[in-house]
Amino acid sequence: MKKIKTHLLTWLLGLTALCAAGQGMVTVYSNDFNGADASLGVGKYDYMTLLRAGVSVVRSVKVPAGMQVTLYEKDNFEGTSLVLLQDANLKLIEGKGFGKISQNVSLIVANAPESVLSQPVVTIYRDNFSGASLALREGYYDHYELGGVDNDKLSSVKVPKGMKVTLYEHGGYKGRSLVIAQDVNADFLIKNKFNDITSSIRIEVVPEPVKETPKEVPADPTPVVVVVPVVAADEKDDPVFPKATIFDGNYSGASKKLGAGRYDAAAMGIGDNALSSIKVPAGLRVVLYDQPNFKGKSLVLKDEDAPAGYFEAHAFDNVVSSMVVELVPRISIYPENFTGSVRSFEPGYYYAGDLEIGNDELSSVKVLKGVWALLFEDNNFQGRSLLITQDASEDFIAGKDFNNLTSSMIVGSIDTPLPVVTLFDGDREDSFKKLTPGEYPLLDVGNNMLSSVEIPRGLKVTLFENAGYEGRSMEITKSVGTDFMKKYEFDNLTSSVIIEQRDPRDLVVQIYSGSYKGFSQDLTPGEYHARDIEIGTKDLTSLKVPRGMQVELYANDDLTGVMGFADRDTDLTGSNMFDNYYSSFRVKDIHQPRVTPVAAPSSPPVEVPASVQDPVEVAPAVVYSYDPPCTMNDDQFQNAMRSIESKPFSDEKMEMVMLVTKDKCLTNDQIRAIAREFDFEEQTLEFVKYAYDNATQKDTYYLLEDVFKFMSSKDDFRKFLKGK
Repeated sequence: MKKIKTHLLTWLLGLTALCAAGQGMVTVYSNDFNGADASLGVGKYDYMTLLRAGVSVVRSVKVPAGMQVTLYEKDNFEGTSLVLLQDANLKLIEGKGFGKISQNVSLIVANAPESVLSQPVVTIYRDNFSGASLALREGYYDHYELGGVDNDKLSSVKVPKGMKVTLYEHGGYKGRSLVIAQDVNADFLIKNKFNDITSSIRIEVVPEPVKETPKEVPADPTPVVVVVPVVAADEKDDPVFPKATIFDGNYSGASKKLGAGRYDAAAMGIGDNALSSIKVPAGLRVVLYDQPNFKGKSLVLKDEDAPAGYFEAHAFDNVVSSMVVELVPRISIYPENFTGSVRSFEPGYYYAGDLEIGNDELSSVKVLKGVWALLFEDNNFQGRSLLITQDASEDFIAGKDFNNLTSSMIVGSIDTPLPVVTLFDGDREDSFKKLTPGEYPLLDVGNNMLSSVEIPRGLKVTLFENAGYEGRSMEITKSVGTDFMKKYEFDNLTSSVIIEQRDPRDLVVQIYSGSYKGFSQDLTPGEYHARDIEIGTKDLTSLKVPRGMQVELYANDDLTGVMGFADRDTDLTGSNMFDNYYSSFRVKDIHQPRVTPVAAPSSPPVEVPASVQDPVEVAPAVVYSYDPPCTMNDDQFQNAMRSIESKPFSDEKMEMVMLVTKDKCLTNDQIRAIAREFDFEEQTLEFVKYAYDNATQKDTYYLLEDVFKFMSSKDDFRKFLKGK
């Protein structure tokens, strides 16, 4: 029966392909244009259809000209959707929130509407009107949406008549900008210091100016409808809802207070083209436009006052015809019930010393729509936690046993999703529990069901065999599947869980131009070419590498050349060879689970009743910790060998060998492979003696005698072993 279904599916897909002949075929991939793939014609494809075609996750899509793909984050064409009109690589898919292993996506393939195809497009190029290119319609495009042109690689742009393009130096439409309204080549961008630095783009269709012709004014003209924000009476004087003040003079003359909203000239209240200064209190972002209907040249102000002189310097005095006032996502905390010394916080991580109202003083919280706060009982985002998604009074917080207990907190918004760990009873297929950071002494739903875990970066999860944090435990910081759980004998055994937010400082590699001082830069996982390094090219002297991270270091600017690696703090000071030597870097997360054995019990374990819901204090289990293993896995060893082989002279090989094997435990086979790289036997002997102390197979070390050609070397090697 299974074979019949498989043949039927193959036949249906083939039929779809034939029906779509001439219309083009869309191809979906399980990786970045590689891995498992399936070609799809016009039609609807639910998750099971994709799965049977061999694609369990969609991580890139090739879309022929004239076709359109609508990708849904859930099965049965539900959830957030993403419309694709051209090829979408892994970077774009992930940037839009898709491509996750556990996503049961579905999609619709169709011919693109003529109304869309007829829209004008701007074409960006990686080189001077050549190389990788991408056609972009009106809209906003961040760094992950630039396709093959890629981030910081744009060198020329073709702009059709009637369109305007704004190039931004940084992602998120920030940093320096350059506005163009016609074709520009690489020379133009170089002259304007904008070649190979574009990270985000805004494209607008500029309406042609309307020629004024005499016309009869109707007796009863249709009024212009202006959207004026409605501010509730109880929000007028509330510091949580601040207002900007605009003036037609230098903080003088006619003025108007404006809360969050969109304002055309009439709603601004001081006249069109009259604004000369503005006061923008903390918590507001204001965008000013020199044309009606929020179009034309714009000026952005956030948490800063701007006098008349500022507007004159930016050629914006008496030109504003419309404006937008936005509330910056934030929360406000109080030491009493919405009274006392209020303090406001934008999305970010806040330790005990950052709370301003004092440690263990928080009693109430006001939260803007779309913002959340995760309060922690202890500093450094540890201990019990309480999630706040709307205004929380003192009574509410006291009812959760959290009044005057907050010592650190995380603030986020819709742009910074809440960190949530997902528990599955299969291999990341059927979830039964989603947990925010905190302590869970008993999994009331799913006890002893856990087979896989999905963990966002930045969280640490400790699984316990018994309720109340008793028995064996395993600490993990990365999503794991059923095979992993079985390997560590933890499949279907977990009864309690502790989820902790890792200190953000432990999630970045820090590189320095001096010995842990001088210019520095934080690096998150990713690839860094020379142009991305702010401390200077070939200026690396030291780096701090937290547990669970690794850095590959390359001599050349583009992740090529001699390579070294570091998985711990490394200081190259005094190394004539490698201090100020490396130019580009690849930073990785490395999963290193920590399993804790059970301590010999002095008394029977305490049984935690199933009715317990809130976190409880439990005496900590005995913890046996150990340092990360010093062994080199296959990937690490192959990287080391490539670095050694790249050296043309034996002395350079020896220097590289000493670097890549420092503090590393090697097998006999690994030692043998390295020893055979030397041209001179005395260096071979020197290395084999050097490697003995950290060798993992000392009982059979004598077998390495086969790396020597001369009897004198073999005799010397035997004498060395006898002395051990």
